[in-house]
Amino acid sequence: MESIWVEGLVPGIDFCNHNVKALATWEVDSEGNLTGIPASMYLILAQAGKSSVETGTEIYINYGNKGNEELLYLYGFVVDNNPDDYLMVHYPVEALRQLQSADIKMKLIEMQKAELRCLLPTSLLDRGFFGTSTSSGEDDDNKKKHFSSYSWSGQRKVPSYLQKNVFPQEFLSTLRTIAMQEHELEQVASLLGEVGSSEDGEPSDAEIKSAIWEVCGDNGALGLLVDLLRVKMAELEEGTGTEASDSQLLEKFDSNDPDDSSSATVESIEATKSRVNRRSCIVYRRGQKQLTRMFLREAERLLELSAEEQI
Repeated sequence: MESIWVEGLVPGIDFCNHNVKALATWEVDSEGNLTGIPASMYLILAQAGKSSVETGTEIYINYGNKGNEELLYLYGFVVDNNPDDYLMVHYPVEALRQLQSADIKMKLIEMQKAELRCLLPTSLLDRGFFGTSTSSGEDDDNKKKHFSSYSWSGQRKVPSYLQKNVFPQEFLSTLRTIAMQEHELEQVASLLGEVGSSEDGEPSDAEIKSAIWEVCGDNGALGLLVDLLRVKMAELEEGTGTEASDSQLLEKFDSNDPDDSSSATVESIEATKSRVNRRSCIVYRRGQKQLTRMFLREAERLLELSAEEQI
């Protein structure tokens, strides 16, 4: 069967709708060996064993692993129960500036190359206290190595809950720094002074993290994390209700589909668009509330265990 190539400009992503189980993928023919046109693109069926599709079948492509916020902002739709959804948690800079010793803490955060915000993908929950998967032995060993040099005195033990901690250590390092009390800051400065006394120059980011971990542990950081997630949940529910109320709204949307009309009017098309947009917004905000609830439950459990192990 002879292939016929037609040259043209096609809006690649907009040309096809998104589906996780893509029927086709875009391929780049940089040299033009296949299409005869350098730097061109072509669609190829992605499903094994398929060389053709039935007439009238919609061809989907996969836009990539994107959360609903990105899908809604860029493309105007969302995916129900999106496995690639994520939650952003951040500590406001304005709140940090109002803390005692704010300048010192901000300097320590900068020296640790840490950030005040963190993205929490849904997939992190799989290995948490309430997840379904278990960590591999290699992952556990890597985590223990991460903490193996974090206690200079030997008093601060590796946490028993380490394998179930779903939150990135980089963000927890930031929260440890923010949550430090004045006497803890003095102890950290003393430890870092011992390190800096042997060499000229500032301590490394690893040494700063080690000193803060040695002095503070996780309790203050996890308490702050729980507070941040509770505030986020309150903000999400303010004016829009709970996760359960969003679920009820979606049930009403899905059970009251408008009847198909043979004659589409401008008004009916606009009404349909408005309906789709409203549903997408509810799906997105419910997903954010669901993730906040689940990560909050993980954080609260970590805080309980940390309090039991606090020196």
